[in-house]
Amino acid sequence: MASPATETELKFRLGPGAVVRLSGHPALQGPQTSQSLRSVYFDTPDGVLRAAGCGLRVRTTPDGFVQTLKRQTAPGQTARDEWEVPVVSEALDLAALKTTPAHRLLKGRRGDLAARFATTVVRRIRMVDWEGARIEVAFDAGELSADDKREPIYELELELKAGQPAALFSLARRLARDLAIVPVFESKAERGWRLADGISHSPRRAVATPLSPDATTATAFRRIAMACLAQVSANAELLPVVRRPEAVHQMRVGLRRLRAAVGVFKPLLAEVERERIETELKWLAHEADAARDLDVFIRDVFHPTALEAPSPELAPLGRHLLAARGLAYDRVLAAIASPRYALLMLETTAWIETAVLPDDPVAPFAAEALDRLHRQVEKRARDLTDLDPEARHHLRIRAKRLRYAAEFFADLFPARRRRSRYLKALERLQDRLGQLNDLAVARDRIPGEAALDDTAVAFSAGRVIGRRERDEAALLAAAIKTCERFHDARPFWTRRRSRQKRS
Repeated sequence: MASPATETELKFRLGPGAVVRLSGHPALQGPQTSQSLRSVYFDTPDGVLRAAGCGLRVRTTPDGFVQTLKRQTAPGQTARDEWEVPVVSEALDLAALKTTPAHRLLKGRRGDLAARFATTVVRRIRMVDWEGARIEVAFDAGELSADDKREPIYELELELKAGQPAALFSLARRLARDLAIVPVFESKAERGWRLADGISHSPRRAVATPLSPDATTATAFRRIAMACLAQVSANAELLPVVRRPEAVHQMRVGLRRLRAAVGVFKPLLAEVERERIETELKWLAHEADAARDLDVFIRDVFHPTALEAPSPELAPLGRHLLAARGLAYDRVLAAIASPRYALLMLETTAWIETAVLPDDPVAPFAAEALDRLHRQVEKRARDLTDLDPEARHHLRIRAKRLRYAAEFFADLFPARRRRSRYLKALERLQDRLGQLNDLAVARDRIPGEAALDDTAVAFSAGRVIGRRERDEAALLAAAIKTCERFHDARPFWTRRRSRQKRS
């Protein structure tokens, strides 16, 4: 197989006005060339290449046709492998795929390849010398098309042609000082797939980041952290378009997963930079707390009560909750539109990609980290009946961290059945503790977050919360049972102990 080239790039999605302003930026001046490019993307009907993180396209350029296979090892990666070859037309050259990973992926399936979507853009390119590096600056304006569906494209790409990645981020910082540009991590190919599948406006969930047994701690951290950041970015991009509860939830999930990843690798990360990034991630999570709390309260507490015990007294409370949720969503959107968010995304990307970690094998490190987190959860879960709501909340946070870490490192350990049982037991524990926490939030935070200053409305809220509190004993009993199941679930990252040692 031919060795791939590796491209390192930063991508920024822009509005039409931003394209004009950036093209006149003093840091981007120089000779400019312009090209009209059409790219057709191919895959099987069931998306074999896409599932493997690959994108296959044929691009029409002024100099002819170029067939390219790109492979991304994990979502959000700024470095990607690519195999490129000239071809004679817009049709695929199947023979040229033999020297790429697509040959193995498409074994017996090459005849199933078909065009799925296309991009048509005008690309304006400038070459910029910056801090000893050569950087290609590309402004793309055009559209994605899939059948009768269309979506505009306005992007800035900074691709490192020579030099160190630090220079790429330095140039991006220079631009960000004058215009709040936000990095995005979804490729045109992935956007095209979502358009073709009719899910452009669907919230983005976490995806697996497979790690090979010989992966290093440095590689593992970058893959895991960038995948988490990509989930945050995708849902933040979606929220101004559709104010959906699931988009807020998935953005917060991405933040929690990223903070969990930083926590796992904490012993290997420089303290000052890590603390700076953690502070900003906590800020963004806090800006979204009220929106998520009100979403959960309306869905799980108010609506069930209104259905089970309808009353005219609930109508003013319902209107008040919806108005408060609207304001909470405004707060999230204001945070996403702020220069602070733009800087957070850029600096977090730069930190993840340039952080210095050991090149030691990650598997032993992962086993030690999982052991430590498991012991923390196991110890506190044994005392669940004696824990107050605040202590249960901290146990829930630790259970989440353990679950995310177990998912991050799952592929490093071969015990699949034990892994499946362990993750299911941990997920159930997290869910049960989450139900207890939702009740505590309803009791302690909703009155403030919803600004229940009207006496009648506050009284109705108290009645609704009181009905939910009647379930607390049953929820606690269910949580205790899930703790017992968790204690019985054997860690999948350790060897089985002998029967004699277990007894």
